[in-house]
Amino acid sequence: MAKNILSDLRQIFKSSVSAVLPENLIRKSICYNCNEQQLTIAGQHYNLKDKNVYVVGFGKAVKNMAIEVEKSLGSKIKQGIISIPFGSSDYKPINDSIAYWQGAENNLPDSKALETATKIKELVTKLKHDDFLLVLLSGGGSALLPLPKYPITLDDKLNLIKKLANSGADIKELNTVRKRISDLKGGQLAILAQPAQVLTLILSDIVGDPLDFIASGPTSKNEDHPSEALNVIKKYKLYKDLPKSIRSVLEDDNHLKMFPLDNVQNIIIGSNKLSTEAATKEAVKLNYFPFVLSNIVTGNVTDLAKEYVELVRIIIAFKKGNINADELKRSLNTLAIPGFDLNKTLYSIDGDDIIKTKDLCLILGGETTVEVKGEGKGGRNQQLSLEFSKVIHDFSNQLTNHEIYFLSAGTDGIDGPTDAAGAIGYLQLISNCLESNIDVDNYIENNDSYNFYRRFQNGELHVITGHTDTNVMDIHLIIIKNKIHK
Repeated sequence: MAKNILSDLRQIFKSSVSAVLPENLIRKSICYNCNEQQLTIAGQHYNLKDKNVYVVGFGKAVKNMAIEVEKSLGSKIKQGIISIPFGSSDYKPINDSIAYWQGAENNLPDSKALETATKIKELVTKLKHDDFLLVLLSGGGSALLPLPKYPITLDDKLNLIKKLANSGADIKELNTVRKRISDLKGGQLAILAQPAQVLTLILSDIVGDPLDFIASGPTSKNEDHPSEALNVIKKYKLYKDLPKSIRSVLEDDNHLKMFPLDNVQNIIIGSNKLSTEAATKEAVKLNYFPFVLSNIVTGNVTDLAKEYVELVRIIIAFKKGNINADELKRSLNTLAIPGFDLNKTLYSIDGDDIIKTKDLCLILGGETTVEVKGEGKGGRNQQLSLEFSKVIHDFSNQLTNHEIYFLSAGTDGIDGPTDAAGAIGYLQLISNCLESNIDVDNYIENNDSYNFYRRFQNGELHVITGHTDTNVMDIHLIIIKNKIHK
């Protein structure tokens, strides 16, 4: 393995995470004049005179968001409740007005997160006309605000979401169901907070940044038809196993309330685009020519691994002179990679033949899915890196004279129920496994990518960052480096 390329990949990924650290985003977005009691956020001005300010938050990034809000607003904050992931470092609030509660161990709703969600509901329900509610929201918020509608229990809800996820449901489908069976999601938190003014600052972890799907949209109008959640459940053939509690809620259309559009504002302050932009700058510093190909990658990792390998094959065929620029364009046009920007990909090809001569770093962002068939331990990023390595192995003889490495990792530092953010794959990985008598197929089929990477090369290919306190989906990096012949 090329240690320098491994180091480069980690550095590029690290830069993509640093760009969306919540404390930096809040500092850029918020300004408070305590003398005039005027709050400015993203160019919008809010007069807080004679207003009581309350703060609630939930998600993997909201602790540091809330800390910066505390620093800005200080004693103006009357009360706050922040729901943060289990394992987040302890923090002593500046003025004791904001309480930080941990929950959702392994990114799964639990009794602690349920208790905090109940406290948040109680707080927002008591707000009046002269109150101002600042909501801090990021990816992971769904697990940290798990208050199901009565009579659904937390176990009922959790079991359904697990079954959907294991069946291959994507994040939008999962959140469509969550919104329908939850007491605070799908705009319900904003509705309960009326008549208070509601302003939400959002760190997006959803492809395309749809407000009503990020953390299941607690302060965004739910545009779903009431039957959509039921359609998702039926799509994955789970309806017959639904408990009576969930069926009763899904079939009840009599309690839908009007959303207060004029009194609620949602502002996105960070997204995957910021991460890929930062990755681009870092790649240039490390002497790669970067291409940002997409920020909306979705789909099953098995299918995506094949598309990524095909992308590599096409580019190397062009590098070797086996196809010309027109053939390159036609070939790239056949790829089924969501959001693939062909024009951006081909920028400057007709000039200095950059693709032929430069070491390349292909950069993509999004959130994939895994159809879980085995009983192993892993996550979508580790699974994708392993499957990429398996697919590309079959084309090794076509890819000579190049080093090819692939990193897939979550910006939140968590990939599935593991302590890894993701993993790195490369062209010779399968060959090295064969030499060591490691059966990669067994790990792939059992969805046991975590234990593979833990065993292989003493864990050297694992990407482990710990909680990053942010979350803007995943980053995929493909490095294609020309071998230097001595």
